[in-house]
Amino acid sequence: MNHHCSSALVVDDEPLVRNLTIRALTREGFDCDSAQDGREAAKLAAKGNYDVVVTDLKMPNQNGHALAVELMSMPSPPSVVVLTGVTEPRLAKDLISRGIDDIIYKPIDYSVLSMKVRAIAERSAAAKALATQATQADCVEPKVPASASRVASDSRTSGCVAPITQQDVADNIKARKSLVPICDTSLSVYRMSGSEQMDTKALSDTIAKNARLTEEIISIAQSPFYNQSGVAIADLPRAVVQLGQKRVGRLALAATAQAALLSDEPSPLNLGLIWARGVASGLAIELMIEQGGHESISDGLILCAAMQDAARVALARLYPERYQEMIDECLKSKRSLREMEMDVFGMDSQTISSLSMNAFGINKSEIDVLVHLHESDESLSRLPQKMQTRIKLVRLAGYVAQAVIGIWEPWDEIQIPKRGAADELELWSIDSVIEKTRENSEGINFKPAVTSKLGTQETTERGLDYCSATSDSYDFLEPVVASLRPEMASCFNPTNADGDVLLNFLGGQSADAQKMVNAATNANICVAVRREDAEFYQALPNKIELPLSYGAMHEKLGDLNSDAS
Repeated sequence: MNHHCSSALVVDDEPLVRNLTIRALTREGFDCDSAQDGREAAKLAAKGNYDVVVTDLKMPNQNGHALAVELMSMPSPPSVVVLTGVTEPRLAKDLISRGIDDIIYKPIDYSVLSMKVRAIAERSAAAKALATQATQADCVEPKVPASASRVASDSRTSGCVAPITQQDVADNIKARKSLVPICDTSLSVYRMSGSEQMDTKALSDTIAKNARLTEEIISIAQSPFYNQSGVAIADLPRAVVQLGQKRVGRLALAATAQAALLSDEPSPLNLGLIWARGVASGLAIELMIEQGGHESISDGLILCAAMQDAARVALARLYPERYQEMIDECLKSKRSLREMEMDVFGMDSQTISSLSMNAFGINKSEIDVLVHLHESDESLSRLPQKMQTRIKLVRLAGYVAQAVIGIWEPWDEIQIPKRGAADELELWSIDSVIEKTRENSEGINFKPAVTSKLGTQETTERGLDYCSATSDSYDFLEPVVASLRPEMASCFNPTNADGDVLLNFLGGQSADAQKMVNAATNANICVAVRREDAEFYQALPNKIELPLSYGAMHEKLGDLNSDAS
């Protein structure tokens, strides 16, 4: 990507930190000025038109907090990043509520800092450009595929058809804080639970601010799964001790997310399924962090894993009728909802959420993980290695959660981890992560019971043999197929099979697939391949290309019967 030359003001009273920050930003293409205190910085900011101001918090002659407040009151404020060695949740919340873009804690990884500042500058520039376009446009015809034109437009009395713009979505999300399925108390509890200096009393006092959360934590602590002795737990501090400090933070997120998602407010989405996946994803990533030794980069990852679909929930509450139309279109066309979101909004839901989720107490480091979650490996390779690992951990936790819950909607996009994904993250047994996640999920009270919104898929009397040619210890495609064809049976030699066979060749390109198809005499073989390998497998008479929607896969597997008859 070609970066335009952005301007930055670096403010720090320590010359070493100031110079290292300038050096890192200069390598990212920034034109940097510097100041040694807040007063000098305020004068420079009043004269210059900086894209970003990076400031220390504790400085003489006007501290970083006062400087940030002054900068945010400017008619056209710059993006602001605060550096600090002090962990103070209330101060952080105050700064974020005032609109600063990120808080980065010392010691500083300057490569990550420069990457974050570059991303912030680019998002800010994009948002300003969109706002300018919105004010200048008289009547814009949205450029969307014909199949999506009905759901991508909004008829007005003037006859104009206007798309849903990024700025419109961001403004609406900020105006409705309840859209994001977390509350301030649960977020504070989650962040506090990750601190080794936090004691039980402080944690209990914070939980006690929310009566519903208090009741839920005590109830969970008394459940047979977490209290096998059956000893009564009557007060909150004892419940916190029983569950454990870190687990309390995760359960607080799960409990309040459940209450928010499963409220009386109608939604075209299956919120019960989204919540169950979020809980399972949080459980899975905790195990993955421990198994792979990723504690040093784990800050905020449980929240990221649990919040993977938060942006979609928010958008569906903002535009329920539009989402219902999109889902209806998915059912007809067998496209995935993520494809429809790209058509209607011009970007995926994670990109839209990045503009506004900092207003809800979500750190930029956490938002950045969600924003890059669906990018290709080639795009991820341009990010710092630590960021790549964080994103891949959250992504794999999502796959684990889907396998554990075992339920999909027709509009879900079926993605399968690439071969060696667990090995790359130094996970010695993804099977044990899945097994333990499933076991831990039994301690969560899923209300109501998680089911597909459209009920049970139709089954067929004709059997299906399934054979995997991948070398990974766990086959993520198998539970998807089993949910569609309950009569599925494992097959080790597809050439000797009799009837329908699905052959998993998602591991890469291999001539063995064609050989097996040619050698089969009584089998009707369909081969599952990655879309990127489709050209290599173009000679195969019957194949499924992933990613695709769950509905499209259901249709394709159903067509095997007609192909064989």
